[in-house]
Amino acid sequence: MTITDAPPLTATIPTMHGGLANLDDEHSYWLDDIDGVIPIDLEGTFYRNGPGRQRIGDTPYGHWFDGCGMLSVFSIADGKVHFANRYVRTPKYVDETAQQRIMYRGFGTQIPGGIAKNIGRKPGNPSNTNLVYHGGKLLTLYEGGHPFHVDATTLETHGVYDFDGHLTRNMVFSAHGHFHGPSGHWFNFGAGSMGMGRNGPKMCFNIFRIDTHGKMVDFGQLPLDGFPFSHDFALSDRYAIFFVNSITMGGIGDVALGKRSIADGVAFDNSQPMQIALVDLHTMEVAHRFETDPGAIIHFGNAFEDGDEVIVDAMHSDNFEANDALSDIFNAPRLRGGEYRRYRLNTSTGRLSYEVMSPTNSEFPTFNQADVGKRHDATYSAVSVENGHDSFFNGIQRVDIDGNIQLNTLEPGLFGSEPLFAPSKHSSKDADGYILEVVYDGHEHNSSLLIFQATNVLEPVATLKLRHHLPHQFHGYWHDKVMLNAAR
Repeated sequence: MTITDAPPLTATIPTMHGGLANLDDEHSYWLDDIDGVIPIDLEGTFYRNGPGRQRIGDTPYGHWFDGCGMLSVFSIADGKVHFANRYVRTPKYVDETAQQRIMYRGFGTQIPGGIAKNIGRKPGNPSNTNLVYHGGKLLTLYEGGHPFHVDATTLETHGVYDFDGHLTRNMVFSAHGHFHGPSGHWFNFGAGSMGMGRNGPKMCFNIFRIDTHGKMVDFGQLPLDGFPFSHDFALSDRYAIFFVNSITMGGIGDVALGKRSIADGVAFDNSQPMQIALVDLHTMEVAHRFETDPGAIIHFGNAFEDGDEVIVDAMHSDNFEANDALSDIFNAPRLRGGEYRRYRLNTSTGRLSYEVMSPTNSEFPTFNQADVGKRHDATYSAVSVENGHDSFFNGIQRVDIDGNIQLNTLEPGLFGSEPLFAPSKHSSKDADGYILEVVYDGHEHNSSLLIFQATNVLEPVATLKLRHHLPHQFHGYWHDKVMLNAAR
């Protein structure tokens, strides 16, 4: 294990909370405050999506998940980087911007005014969690609703996207779809219902296959015993792999009646084992099931097959205390992730085991997307290092396939984000690629883009300082072409 020494502490160390401030202005400019050299073989577009504002008027939203989605776009080519940001023009964003007040419910937000203002009102869609470019379209994603189609060349919002009607009105669509390497198809899922049963709705995960042209061509369903909180899944060559969490979403009747938000009913159930289902990608039906101790996995790394074993990287937690922090994000003392585990699921014997891959609290795992479903070189993640200044993710780690670790602890008062792998212009190999990381500086209240060699996350090859801060965001996507007109 390689660990960088933490720098000396100063008298006053800011927390991550400054990174929750709104960025209401939309920008478009070339980055010219550069330390180091931008790799000449790095070319494409680094997208990020996340809440650009956590307040409207003087009122904070009731949950970090409810801020309006804002795209941050770094266009990289010829040793230069252009930055732009733009909000997704959802009805929620447009209406609340005009009125400067909360007008939509959210995952943890109620409209001021009590039950009368909330009864029968579905949560608004902030389209703030992730994004993908597939089938010639840039889609912003939020699992509580449909995607939004955004013009990749101008960042103008075209509107809700339903895959030619195949994504019906009552279906939702996860923020974490995954590409299948052999076919080039994109798979995703969403919580849904298979109709009514004796005890109410029969819950399921709807599973979607979208072909290389962006057409939804297949559909399956995974029956569930209850209504779990599930955000992500993993994809191997043969299977879509679902870990059904021990996090329950209760009180949905009270949500419909306007008495409470969805987040108010979210709870970790220590009596509920975590269920694992492997769905065959060819038949879209469950092929294998496993059960293990109660737990929760919010984000997955890669998955691949080795003989009868399916190997899955995942960030595991034995609670969901994070929901309390997310529901009071401006006062939360810190926000953390989970334990980086590598699960082994034997489809022949039914045996399940795991090993801990890193001793450091980890979240937002990413890897080279060219390796989806096959043995990969390394996984990268944000980390929370216990140094007295870990109110948010304050480092980055690289864990190779054999468990060797590079750990880079940021200076106190600096906070990181999900690292993203970007291949070099002429190669998709990890050894030739780069890691892109946005870092918020609480001392100066601004942000920078850091570029690392993918084989060495201990020291960036280039640091590009923005003219302002970027609010803490969720997820990113790399496309190998410069898409934005302003950056060409």
